[in-house]
Amino acid sequence: MAKSHVIPMPYKNSRIIVALLVVTTGVAEAQISPGGGMGPGMGQQPSGEEKKEGVAEEAPKTPGLLPTTPALPAPKGRRKRWKLFEIDGYFRLRTDWFKNFNLGFYDRAQDGSSLGGAPFPRALGCYSDNLDHPCGNLSGANMRLRLEPTINIDEGTSVHVQADVLDNLVLGSTPTGTDLTGVYSDTNLPPLGAFGNTQDPPTAGVNSNRDAITVKRAWAEVAIPLGILKFGRQPDHWGMGMFHNGGGHDPIAGTYDLDADYGDTVDRVSFSAQIPGTQLRAMLAADWGITRLTSNQTAQNKGHEGHPFDLDDSDDQDGWVAVISKMDSPQEFKDTVDRGDVALNYGVYFEYKTQSWDNNLNGFTLGGSLDPIAGYVPRGMKTYTPDLWGKLGYGRWSLEGEFVAQLGKISRVDDLNKLGTVDIRKYGGTGRVGWKGLEGKLRLGLEGGAASGDQWDNTPQGNTNIAYANLLGTCPTGASCPTDSKLSQFIFNREYKVDMILFRHLIGAVTNAGYVKPYLQYDLTKSITFKVANVTSFALKPIATPGNSRMYGTEFDSDVAYTNNGFTIGISYGVLFPFGAMAHPVDEVGGTTFGYGTDADTGATNTGDAGTAHTIQARMMLTF
Repeated sequence: MAKSHVIPMPYKNSRIIVALLVVTTGVAEAQISPGGGMGPGMGQQPSGEEKKEGVAEEAPKTPGLLPTTPALPAPKGRRKRWKLFEIDGYFRLRTDWFKNFNLGFYDRAQDGSSLGGAPFPRALGCYSDNLDHPCGNLSGANMRLRLEPTINIDEGTSVHVQADVLDNLVLGSTPTGTDLTGVYSDTNLPPLGAFGNTQDPPTAGVNSNRDAITVKRAWAEVAIPLGILKFGRQPDHWGMGMFHNGGGHDPIAGTYDLDADYGDTVDRVSFSAQIPGTQLRAMLAADWGITRLTSNQTAQNKGHEGHPFDLDDSDDQDGWVAVISKMDSPQEFKDTVDRGDVALNYGVYFEYKTQSWDNNLNGFTLGGSLDPIAGYVPRGMKTYTPDLWGKLGYGRWSLEGEFVAQLGKISRVDDLNKLGTVDIRKYGGTGRVGWKGLEGKLRLGLEGGAASGDQWDNTPQGNTNIAYANLLGTCPTGASCPTDSKLSQFIFNREYKVDMILFRHLIGAVTNAGYVKPYLQYDLTKSITFKVANVTSFALKPIATPGNSRMYGTEFDSDVAYTNNGFTIGISYGVLFPFGAMAHPVDEVGGTTFGYGTDADTGATNTGDAGTAHTIQARMMLTF
């Protein structure tokens, strides 16, 4: 298969038709595919440690059994022994201490009125009218039990599930008798914390935003005579994880990120197979990116059928994916390097998405009635996203890189206060070079990356997190903004962790930025590892930063961890020295108006240089 063609079809069923055509017309060998905040290695389970048999622990012995596009966990034809039922996962407990993450700035005044944004919230007590209340730091602890059971029908057919129990539950957050507002619903309990002595289970809409058990993924993998068929809600991971990141098991590196909070999940039907006569393998997939309202979500359509159905095809976002790669299992890659040979893996992941119409859901609440006359708007979106990845290993050296381009256009966004067609031109990339010595105990490396930016400030200005990103570049009401028909802000995947403070918490991900990161890792003993890194970052579009300046700052992070028999305990410390891009300048007379404001009650100004931020993070984790 020297070339892949994307064939857009007008109806949702075309995605299933594409998948079936691939299965019935493909020609290939039967095969089975593999299933801390400082970046690579922190909070990750190494491939050779306690994790049960999977792609990270074995190398294929038969040339035909080469891994295809990654999925997790590994299908059972590649396992060392067959079991009817397996369960993998982990239990983790993490603690956080955040000092001055708001960098000395305010997001609102003492009287509750809005000020220019701050990069992180202050403690609620900082807004108290009680002058005796201290304005302190933020700290807490959270937990998660992740279960990943696998049901093996035979050696080539399996069903996989991922479920989280008490997912990121903040310890102490559901005391008995309270609801989401903190009001005591049990009249037998006085509103005094000293009398609480137990916890209620999390219940969505009552005392939590999610239930105690959340099923996140479920999919099946079937070995058929031509290749591998996968269908269901499944993880999506590719390359270094810079753009497509499954948020846990990295089947390419052979590690498991126990510090993950997000992760890409995709509703997909895919077929993958080795290209005959080559070491290349290919995959074609049909994705359900966005399906708008379904019959069980609205009052007027509830109960028409025994199963819910999509209420309209035209407002769906459809996706098609094609992948060609040469990819070894992590263990085979390592074995090649250890033999003194050159190990080279590479590939391209190409994604095409389209959406003809959209449903803005104005005024709609779940279970209510929708006005389709006002709700449907033309969109005309098409995007083309090539993701190039390569990895080279030889002797003590390793080199890996990934580059992504998001290209396309949106024909209509006038319902979002922006007239005319907008072009999409977004670019991001990262690379890493590493060296190991002292029998592999010492690892030195240098990483760098960049993500294109746009000229727009977040809303409100001064709040740097991507949750407030002004992606469309629309103007605030009453403002006068220059015409911009190009969207260029690229955002790294949130699971691609570069540091502990700036990108992970204050910005949320690498965007409108370039960074340089030297790092060192040393195994003090077989079980104790020490890491240290420095991340210095700068803005590509200074006008979109709070301080209209180039340099974000420099951050120093360190970590020490003990790992043995599946148990990990560790502690990390990070300190950020912010520079001009994170400052709040004063308004210029006859010039730039920043509007960061002054607290009318206290007289405190919301301007000046950004202050130093610190964090201490600890963790205890158990894998099984």
